Amino acid sequence: MPYRIPKALTALLLCGIQPLPSAAHHGTAAYDRSATVSLDALVTAFDWENPHALVHFTGTDARGSERRWTAETAGLVLLVRAGWNRQTLETGVRCTIVGYPARNGSATMILERVELPDGRILGNYLP
Repeated sequence: MPYRIPKALTALLLCGIQPLPSAAHHGTAAYDRSATVSLDALVTAFDWENPHALVHFTGTDARGSERRWTAETAGLVLLVRAGWNRQTLETGVRCTIVGYPARNGSATMILERVELPDGRILGNYLP
């Protein structure tokens, strides 16, 4: 007589090996979510790629220091729901970029919002 695994045990085993969507995704622990950086920005590139779009820009801080930055956005699905598309930010656009800076001091951030000269605010909608 062959060995039979009860259906309930099979279901539990399958649930245990099913990957969770959030388990495969990185978190934002590398960024200081308690502080924001606001920079006058000149967009140098906008990469519309999975899993996140990237905004590359030259940012000038309140002291007048200039630095090349990269801001990571939320996932593309969230951006589309918020009204973004691959043409939302064009090279050469001047704007204000606000985000959560990297804890290691590098010129990277998680985007919080983009404030355009015409007054529109493009939100990032991070979870």
